[in-house]
Amino acid sequence: MVSCQGKPVAIIFGVLMLHLVSAQNEPTIESSEHVILIKDAAHSHSAPITMQCNLTSTHDGLRGVYWMKNNEVLEGTHQDTKNAELKLLKPKTDDAGEYMCVFTFDKMPDANATIEIKAAPDITGHKRSENKNEGQRAVLYCKAVGFPYPIWTWKKLDNDIPMEIDNSSGRFFISNKDNYTELAITNLDIGMDPGEYQCNATNALGTTTMTLVLRVRSYLAPLWPLLGVLAEIIVLVLIIVIYEKRKKPEDVQDGKTPPIIIRTRTCARETPTEETTPTPRRRHQCHDLLNVTHDGVLCCCKAYLWLGGGGGGAITR
Repeated sequence: MVSCQGKPVAIIFGVLMLHLVSAQNEPTIESSEHVILIKDAAHSHSAPITMQCNLTSTHDGLRGVYWMKNNEVLEGTHQDTKNAELKLLKPKTDDAGEYMCVFTFDKMPDANATIEIKAAPDITGHKRSENKNEGQRAVLYCKAVGFPYPIWTWKKLDNDIPMEIDNSSGRFFISNKDNYTELAITNLDIGMDPGEYQCNATNALGTTTMTLVLRVRSYLAPLWPLLGVLAEIIVLVLIIVIYEKRKKPEDVQDGKTPPIIIRTRTCARETPTEETTPTPRRRHQCHDLLNVTHDGVLCCCKAYLWLGGGGGGAITR
């Protein structure tokens, strides 16, 4: 029968030796210190920055090294060397973040080192204003640059004094992710929700604030253009009706166009009857407008009134 005494001690010793050998084989990286961006008063950027990573232990099968920023690979940074370098010639707040140099090997896991470029937050994007109808949903947002990622807060201005948002109605929802924040308001209230809102970004190096405006319109807002057109039509109809009622009766004759007066200088004349008729000679005299002759002879005609619109004739005066 084989004794198990001493086996636990041998197992523990073997594990420790494996860890020791593994630690000796792990690559060692020396990297630059963390950097804080300070803007030059005369420029919009800071002084140039150079980040370095040096692989101090020698290992066979080194493939190369590349750089990452905020867990995203930076294109064009792959190098076949043990001494990696990344330069920022005109660093801005947007360049702040977590940089990482990554060494790759044939038969070993990748090795990396982290360098942080820190800067106070700066809000570079936001929705200046939002116009919605009551009952709808409004979304306000802000985006910032800087590192570490800021802590976001939202407030509403009351007589230019920032006040905590009253969410007793449960209609306000705030969503934050890294350098982005969003304020959503559901079922807008025209009496309570309109006004100015502020988003604030704060980290260990500074703080910044931006103001946004929310406007809430009435339910009838979409109908206002149509109501304006209807009002114009009503006014136009009233003007036409009033004008028609104020016209003089003689301006219109049986729905026909007003007469055109043609003045002449014709003098009166006589038309004698035949001598053989026993009837005495008749002399046609000029009468008024209602007593014109019926035999086609006109006398003492001073003016003709031509009735337009058809069905009219010449009336003598």
